[in-house]
Amino acid sequence: MQDPFGSLLTRRRLLRGALALSATTALASACSSSPSSNDRSGTTRGATSGPSGERKRGGTFRFAPQDANSSDSMNPHSATGSSGSITAALFSTLVAEGHTFGQEMRLAEIFEPEGNDQGVWTIRMLDGVEFHNGKTLDADDLIFSIQHILDPKDPGFISGLMACVDPNNIKKMDKRTVRLNLKTPNSQLREVFQEFPAAVIPVGFDPMNPVGTGPFKYVSYQPGQRFVAERFDNYFRDNMPYLDRIELVSFADSGTARFNALVSGQIDGLNNLAPSLVSQAEKNKDLSVLISETGAFEPIAMRSGKGDQFEDPNVRLAMKLIANRQLMVDSAYSGYGAVGNDLGCWSEWDKGTDPDLAAREQDIDKAKSLLKAAGKEGMKIQLRVGEVVPGQIAAAEAFAQEAKKAGLTVTLDKVTDLAQFYGSEDYVTSQMKNDYLFTQTMYTNGAYCWTKDTYFNNTSYYNPEFEQLFNQALASPQEEFERLMQEASRIIYDDGPWLVWGRRNIIDAHSSKFTGAVQDATGIGLNGLRWDEISLA
Repeated sequence: MQDPFGSLLTRRRLLRGALALSATTALASACSSSPSSNDRSGTTRGATSGPSGERKRGGTFRFAPQDANSSDSMNPHSATGSSGSITAALFSTLVAEGHTFGQEMRLAEIFEPEGNDQGVWTIRMLDGVEFHNGKTLDADDLIFSIQHILDPKDPGFISGLMACVDPNNIKKMDKRTVRLNLKTPNSQLREVFQEFPAAVIPVGFDPMNPVGTGPFKYVSYQPGQRFVAERFDNYFRDNMPYLDRIELVSFADSGTARFNALVSGQIDGLNNLAPSLVSQAEKNKDLSVLISETGAFEPIAMRSGKGDQFEDPNVRLAMKLIANRQLMVDSAYSGYGAVGNDLGCWSEWDKGTDPDLAAREQDIDKAKSLLKAAGKEGMKIQLRVGEVVPGQIAAAEAFAQEAKKAGLTVTLDKVTDLAQFYGSEDYVTSQMKNDYLFTQTMYTNGAYCWTKDTYFNNTSYYNPEFEQLFNQALASPQEEFERLMQEASRIIYDDGPWLVWGRRNIIDAHSSKFTGAVQDATGIGLNGLRWDEISLA
């Protein structure tokens, strides 16, 4: 996969994603009924979160995304890297991920399939939503946004996830309502449109002078340095945002330099604090530390296509049995995480994941037996490693040590330049490499990573039984979708191309002068990048 943040946001995400992405997105405004944390079928206008009571207004929140870089874009449809942070400030999506990973309505007031027909969907947007330039949001803007993402000459980042939508078969029902006729049924369509890179933009959008419906409007941007946006007074969510201004600040060193800037007061918040800095941050009375349990994970991916080193599913299974997962979690996360289940999806947040698929115990003898049966005894493996989040090299080193017990030699190919790590063809062709994703569902992982010829399938994985179940599930209403996807998850658990050795907690920190941040399961980082929720304390 390409950029670690952007590709979560959207896989997510994202990317997630929207760090990125996914990736991937209310506060003390009341809501009617909130779906449970793993209910992906229902939506609600908001979720109560953060402090209650009167909130202070004003102030500037200066935030340093972990992965800010000079290529970040103000075009939400091509958002990668910390572009997700920019997108979350300027734009809105039809639906959004809740802090507990349920879905919440945003620009849409209706987003439903035509009865049990998962191939026809009706979307009706809120009345009276304004863009930053005063234009009223209408159906033409939604149609333009979809067609912009699916433009074959310049496809958007989630064009693959949105490929089921036919851009030439969208019917405008009235000024706020459109009907989508899909190329293939997709019961999870709302999940596509909750991604940051699915943000709605106005007809004639100019990425150099971006206009959205988000909580903040564009002021200035110096790529690789600083993005500035100010409060949008006509934001459609009542009484929000609270801040006058948000600034996103870039740091070449995403580790100690960012933390030192937070301690000295140069910035007010950061995401993905290194575990080694938690104790120091917690001792500082001027800082608040927030630790969220998430499904964020960094799989070891194995190329599984014809002629690849891990073509034989028994060899892939052997790798999963070699891993000492607790050792890898301890090495990488310093206790701020849990062992993984080789799916990258967890039933706590996704009803399409079989809850009985627990993390495997290490079994060196069985791994050696599988390797012998496959004729792969004494394999020599090169593991391409990029430190996309702190601890990845430590985890890879732990795996390499355990592999020796099975008679294997694992050599680490350490890539310090993350642009090269993801951006070069070597990443795709590497037989074994690490990756980085946010809290995922079986749907997003399947759509992006496990089905044939998808853009992010960098392992060449293909299992016709899984693919058949996946497509059957997408054509089914929610309850049947969940049953079929649980069946599909069992296939991936044994046969899939990933060794998911752990999932990590997200550690964020911010100045105690601010409030509104809550535990967030998305894995994106500070509050899921919901800038409209942050305020002065």
